[in-house]
Amino acid sequence: MNRNAEMFSYQLKKERRKRTGFIILFFICLYIFINIVITYLVYPVCQNSLSMIPDVPEKSAVMVSPVVSNYSRGDIVLLKERKSFSKNFFKKQADIFIRFFTAQQISIFEKSDLPSTKPHLRRIVGIPGDTIYMRDYVLYIKPAGEKHFLTEFEIVENPYNVTFFVPPADWDTEIGVKGSFDEITLGYDEYFVLADNRKSSDDSRLWGAVKSEDIKAKVLMCYFPFKNFRLF
Repeated sequence: MNRNAEMFSYQLKKERRKRTGFIILFFICLYIFINIVITYLVYPVCQNSLSMIPDVPEKSAVMVSPVVSNYSRGDIVLLKERKSFSKNFFKKQADIFIRFFTAQQISIFEKSDLPSTKPHLRRIVGIPGDTIYMRDYVLYIKPAGEKHFLTEFEIVENPYNVTFFVPPADWDTEIGVKGSFDEITLGYDEYFVLADNRKSSDDSRLWGAVKSEDIKAKVLMCYFPFKNFRLF
């Protein structure tokens, strides 16, 4: 009787160890899978500012992909933070895990709320070879090899909306973000990005053109709130 009880207890412990090992293995595989997904495939990002209104409203969520690297005029992209903080391997992995489940909004190691310390969404309006200028917050584009300028709205394949600022007659044009600038030509691997909210957002008007290495991912869709669902 005692021998049978001992055998039963041994089998029970063996099954428990096997179950525990399976659970641990499952979470290890899940962690690896999540890292692969958010590094190479797709992940969510929450838009917490008014910089991309009206097409990407404040408090909306978008899905982005780092896989897509062919950028066109009109694409919305996630730019890397312009100031970064150094983290060791373990902190970086923990940060990746937490960012994934919080749509990139919570980091346990980065406490700064400065815009330059966080990735941010902007729209590509100029690509390498383009000659561009801005008048009254509207961008005019002459593609490489062309003779005439067209507005950004005439030249893009997929239409989008922007928010303009109509200043009063006595407005000092030196105040705020520039609504006009003279012609510039984009060089190799240079992209000109603008916020859709042209009146109060920082973008290439302040920092100049960005390079492909400054682009973290391309926005595929806005999926929340559901009334604002759209593909990009």
